[in-house]
Amino acid sequence: MDGSVYNPEGLVYSYRKLAHGKARADAIHYAAEQADLNNDIPYMVFFREEFCLESIWYADEINIYTVFPELLSLTDKYPDIERTPFQYNSITEEVLYIYGAVAVDSGNFYQIPLKDCINFLNGFKERWTAAGHSACQPYYYMFLFYIDAGDGINAAKCFKAYKSCPVGDRECKGCSANAEIEYYLQSGEKEKADSLALKIENGILRCKDSFNSSFSMLRMKRIYLKYYICHGDYENAAKCAYILEHNNSQEKDFHPWAFIMCAYVYSKPGRAMCIYKKHWQEWEEERNPIEKFFAYKCAACFFKGLGKLKGTDTVKICFSGSFPLYNKDNVYKVSGITEYYYKGAEEIAAKFDKRNGTHKFIKELEMTFANVL
Repeated sequence: MDGSVYNPEGLVYSYRKLAHGKARADAIHYAAEQADLNNDIPYMVFFREEFCLESIWYADEINIYTVFPELLSLTDKYPDIERTPFQYNSITEEVLYIYGAVAVDSGNFYQIPLKDCINFLNGFKERWTAAGHSACQPYYYMFLFYIDAGDGINAAKCFKAYKSCPVGDRECKGCSANAEIEYYLQSGEKEKADSLALKIENGILRCKDSFNSSFSMLRMKRIYLKYYICHGDYENAAKCAYILEHNNSQEKDFHPWAFIMCAYVYSKPGRAMCIYKKHWQEWEEERNPIEKFFAYKCAACFFKGLGKLKGTDTVKICFSGSFPLYNKDNVYKVSGITEYYYKGAEEIAAKFDKRNGTHKFIKELEMTFANVL
């Protein structure tokens, strides 16, 4: 393609040849800039949709909080915009889907004030119901948000509202079941969670999109993996980790490497260390604070368990000079690495709890760390 001639279709074909992730997201962002320069409204909208979806599933999600408001503004300004040949769904429905992800995931960034998170949720609810949908989906996102924030009172209110709503036309039984599982586990109602999990295991409840029908199973395993590690059940955690490690999905959420590493500390310590060596640098560079919290928490627990397992005070790891504890001998005290990650997780937890007005994150960290065998 001649770089001097604007060709939106060529830009699409070009970035779709790239693997999912940062490089592809950057290429989509460049395509959006080119559409802006040429005042090509349909592609200004389309490329922003593509960028948000790529960021949600494969790349750096925080970037959508800059791009999505632009997308929303464009679709409000041009409500009758024509779709491009690459858009098969209604633009309104696609934007609403992205809005839901923006709303529920805003809680993952302590940089976003609590009032703004709530405004995202309420804004999504207003637009979703105005489009003729049941309020079921917005309340589903709301109770998930409040669970993660540690606000049990509002989580219970929204869960009750969710359960009382008629089933929405866009509701996915597999996703809804997983949300309920997470709610029940965090509310201390494991039997109810296990009952729903069994229906997912048996294929009774699954994602309605046949192409992504395995998502419900993978989401469920990730939820239980986190739960088992928090409660010190490393035998069951390792079983969940094995399934997640060997799934064929490209979605980043279904390969939670920090949790997998931590789960393997007793059953497969060698494999766990390989995972650590492969991923430690990306955890250092992680921009999503909730993901960094989980990575640091899991690393702290992994090295605490490894220290007990090895019966030695030191470990040899060839870090690069960018690692904060780097030394040229490549020999490190296990207790020192454990402390580094624990303090890092503790700092992030404090920021989340301050934003949310709860103690949920620090309690989760303390509980998980205490439950390392």
